[in-house]
Amino acid sequence: MPNKRVDFGKVFNGMQYKVTLETENGTSATKDRSEPSSYTAEVSIKVKVPKPHKDLDEIKALNPKLPELLPALPQLLDRAAVSPFFDDLYRLKVENLNKNLNRLDVMLSRFNFYDCETILELQHPETKRRALFVQADMDVDEDGSDPERVAVVDGSSLTFQPFTSYKWARKTDAPNAFLAGREQALDKAKRDLASGGLSSEKAKSLKAQMEDIKSEIHSLKSYSFLVGAVDPFIVLPFCVVAKKTPFSPVPGDYCVVLAGDKLYPAVVGDVGPTYKMGEASMRICKEINTRSSSIQSATTDLKITYLVFPGSADRPFAAPDLGKWRERCTKLLEELGGISGEVFAWQDLTTPPPPPPAPTTPVPATPPPASTSAATPTPAPSAASPTPKPNPATTPRP
Repeated sequence: MPNKRVDFGKVFNGMQYKVTLETENGTSATKDRSEPSSYTAEVSIKVKVPKPHKDLDEIKALNPKLPELLPALPQLLDRAAVSPFFDDLYRLKVENLNKNLNRLDVMLSRFNFYDCETILELQHPETKRRALFVQADMDVDEDGSDPERVAVVDGSSLTFQPFTSYKWARKTDAPNAFLAGREQALDKAKRDLASGGLSSEKAKSLKAQMEDIKSEIHSLKSYSFLVGAVDPFIVLPFCVVAKKTPFSPVPGDYCVVLAGDKLYPAVVGDVGPTYKMGEASMRICKEINTRSSSIQSATTDLKITYLVFPGSADRPFAAPDLGKWRERCTKLLEELGGISGEVFAWQDLTTPPPPPPAPTTPVPATPPPASTSAATPTPAPSAASPTPKPNPATTPRP
């Protein structure tokens, strides 16, 4: 008999789905089996696209400490404009969903779709200092390698890359641990191409792959990169850094990450996917949440504020100078209206700790020198002479 049933479920990426099962009278099994429309599933994806805001109360609800940390924030928000980067970001998120409509398992998760609360363009009326205000969550970035500062880097993450957009010229020939694997991949690609019997498309793809590997080998031999485990940096999506506007940041620009009542100095260190916001190096994530890992975000809540200062990068790039980064971020914050408190001071984890002090050997006590008087024996007192008795013969009689 014809009937209708509705059920609800949830796939692993957090997307809720509704299943409607409807049956209706058909013709015969033979005819209905040969008709594709007799047995179908209809999928309808419905997504609410959020709106940005610049309301202080909305922002305070995510981090009540923000107005205390940034005393000028209310005035800055009054003059702020919502950045077009916000609409670009969510447009690209929707495009990503549309691209993967036939693969529900690889579509953006609910948390990654709603990973950005707002993006605002701030400018101080007097100093004219600009800043991009981003309110988002924080995922972990482990990328980067630099054998001159960090001999061992954990590259076990499935998304790990030994490169970052922030790089500088190598000073030594210390071998990069990720070079050998790419050299082996290049040799294999050369053998496959030389073996023959490949279609023109396969040969073309293989040649393009070889060019990419050669470029990576050159980079690993020529440059050092930030290292996610030890360097404080953030990642911005390509849609933000690609545009050329007064508020467009680029790799190397300074930024401050505000979490709770802390201000962490950092730089824009890498460029990520165009549809994802809210990502920082493992060093920052661990400071905010010690449980952060390649599979554990620092926070999935939209509690993190990223203040990015476009046009502030120092060139040429060099190995991180954490003291200098702190000074520059402090000055930029002052130009934006000042702060309450101090900017966090990072410890350089690439500098070997000083050796422990050598143990002190106890010096045996020296006995006091013997005195002269003690060495010279004291003569014994002589016996008293007896008093002589008077001689009766010589003593006159009375």
